[in-house]
Amino acid sequence: MMIIKDEHYISEGLARKCYYHPDNNNLCVKIGKPDVEVLHLYKEINYFKKIKNKDTSRFDYQFYAEYHGEVETNLGTGFVYSLVKDETSQDISLTLRHYLEMKEAPFKDDIFVKALDRLKLQMIKHKVFVGDLRARNICCKILADNSLELIVVDGLGHRDFLPFADWFTFFAKKKVERRFLRSNMHSLSAQRDLIKRVRATGATII
Repeated sequence: MMIIKDEHYISEGLARKCYYHPDNNNLCVKIGKPDVEVLHLYKEINYFKKIKNKDTSRFDYQFYAEYHGEVETNLGTGFVYSLVKDETSQDISLTLRHYLEMKEAPFKDDIFVKALDRLKLQMIKHKVFVGDLRARNICCKILADNSLELIVVDGLGHRDFLPFADWFTFFAKKKVERRFLRSNMHSLSAQRDLIKRVRATGATII
C-alpha cells in the first residue's frame, strides 16, 4: 500500500485532492474526497480507457496529462497521472487561472490566446473532449525556449448519448467551440470576469 502524507499535498479541486507520488516526483496521485460519489470519480477514468488507443505520436504535443492507473493508498484508491512541470525550472507548472489573476504575468495575453487556439485545434483534430473546461484545470507548461504549452490536467470526458463528435470532425469542432463558449474560455477577458465572479461568491476553490 502506498502511504500518502500531508507533506505530499499539492492542491485540490471540487472532487479530488492531488498529491506528489511518494516514489516518483514526475507523477502525482489524485484521491477522491470522502463526500464524492465513486461513480463521479470514475467518469474521467472511464474516458481515459476510451481514448487510450489514440496515437499520441500524431499530436502536436501531449495536451492532456497522461493517466497511469490506480493504486491503493492509506487515503483510499488513488489515480496516478503525469505531473506537469516547467522545463525551465522543473517546478510544477502553474494553472492558467494563476496567470490570469497575476497583476503582471510574465507572458503577454497574445501568448495565452495562441496557446488556447492551439489547444482547441488539438482537441478537435484528435477528438479529445473536456467536460469541465476551466482555467484551474489547465496547466501552462513553460518549455525550454520559454514558449508555452497548455495541458489539461482534469475534467476530461463527455456524456453524449450519441457521440457523433467522437466520429466526425464537423461535430467535434462544434462541440469544442460550444464548450469554449459556455466555459467563458473563448476570450481571456471573459475568463477573467468569470474568475472574479466566482471569487466574489466566497468560493475557496476557483
